[in-house]
Amino acid sequence: MSDKLGLSCNFMRKILAVVIVALAIPSALLSQDMALIKPGPLGRPTLVRVEGEDWGNWEAPISIYSDSDIELFVPESLTLGGVYWDGPSYKKDGTYATYIYSFYKTDHDCRVHRIPAGHEKDQKWLQACAELRYNRRLVQVDMRKKTITIRQVILMGSDGFPHPELAHFSDETIRLDGTVNPILYRAIMRVTEMLEGELLRHPER
Repeated sequence: MSDKLGLSCNFMRKILAVVIVALAIPSALLSQDMALIKPGPLGRPTLVRVEGEDWGNWEAPISIYSDSDIELFVPESLTLGGVYWDGPSYKKDGTYATYIYSFYKTDHDCRVHRIPAGHEKDQKWLQACAELRYNRRLVQVDMRKKTITIRQVILMGSDGFPHPELAHFSDETIRLDGTVNPILYRAIMRVTEMLEGELLRHPER
């Protein structure tokens, strides 16, 4: 099942030009302050970085979708402290924002949906797909308009370090239904259910 990013072919070619070098930089040469994900056994995230007011804090990831190829997470603060920020806007106009972290268990999604036609057996593209292991998306959800706007995408290798060259600001808006991006739809519906549950338990928020 696909977790399409909606990235342009030009951006994917930029990834090819950068990823093999950028993602091969040893973790020891990068500051731990740069990491967005702390991988655990078999690469599954054990902690994710939260930015904004709490930049520098690590939080436990909450799984919101999983299959044999991919698992999606949100930071714990979305259903704890984060509801203080998103609760009012959600109650007022049905909107909220969150980071969604994707962990690619295999390179299947990349090979099927990221490699341009005619390059399916190109070893450079296959290597780039093998190096990509995570992405983080900043999304704005509008439950009344039934849309998701993807504000930013950051791709990462197996060490969980972001690289500026692999950041993409898109402001791409897609319909919130099960046909455009089934995985993202299911993940967002799960997050919305969690947020609504918190608001029911804590109406003062």
